Amino acid sequence: MRNIRLEDAMHMVLRVLLGCLPFIGAGVGGLLDDRSAPVQMTGTTLAWAVWGTVVIASFISHPISLTVLRIGTPMVAGFMIFVALNQDTSVGQIISAAVSVAVLLLSFSADIGSIYVQASAYGDEKRFALRPPVVLIAPILLSALIADLSIISLPLLVAAKSWPVAIVSLVGLYISARYFLPRIHSLSRRWLVFVPAGVVIHDEIVLSINLMIRKQELSQIQLARDNSAAADLSALTWGVPLEFSFNKPLDVSLTSIGAKHLNTVSAIHAQSVLVATSRPGAVLSAYKTKTN
Repeated sequence: MRNIRLEDAMHMVLRVLLGCLPFIGAGVGGLLDDRSAPVQMTGTTLAWAVWGTVVIASFISHPISLTVLRIGTPMVAGFMIFVALNQDTSVGQIISAAVSVAVLLLSFSADIGSIYVQASAYGDEKRFALRPPVVLIAPILLSALIADLSIISLPLLVAAKSWPVAIVSLVGLYISARYFLPRIHSLSRRWLVFVPAGVVIHDEIVLSINLMIRKQELSQIQLARDNSAAADLSALTWGVPLEFSFNKPLDVSLTSIGAKHLNTVSAIHAQSVLVATSRPGAVLSAYKTKTN
């Protein structure tokens, strides 16, 4: 029997739980019982559309669908929890809320994220997602909240003919599509890549130009030391970063965020750098495999 990887098993569980939600989400339609027929129809259609979009995203492994998944699952979980708290709570509603929270946690797991990141790799590449800088978490969460609320509220407000508020929601949706969603998606496009020629750090948030490290320039990859003097390209995040040491200093081009974090100019020469991947153990294993 073929061994199933942990991330593949988690991905399968995610799909199964998502598929079960409409059948265990008892009482969802009751939220709109006192609303007009157009609002009821719009709300029901919207609920199915959001669920269907998230299900489709769970079956298409790509960084774009990872972003869709991580924007959609909070909507699903929030809706299920709202239903459970605002109606006569039943066993079905409690189960559906719990399942939706499990779906939310799975969609943000590093193991499942690695599947979507690797799916867009070219040829003999091995990609590993990077952890988001802590300083960006609050702005990204606020941006995602505005985007989710705009997506949900606009159709309902139009159906209810609440035009002034609908216009505000439309503006929020435009701002989300124009500014917020691309920035949220940039988090799904940050990765460390092993290629035949060496290693590439692709990070549009910290680096203005990808950092390309040739095999002959890379001397070591290890867990960062407490007293490391390496340039911190993780921009501060949780977990232990990896320290990449070079045989000679390399040019590192920084964005304004990266330069501000390092308190330096837009380009530096670094003998070593710190990079925070979501699965550092997997990176070290891949490095050992390539060097053996």
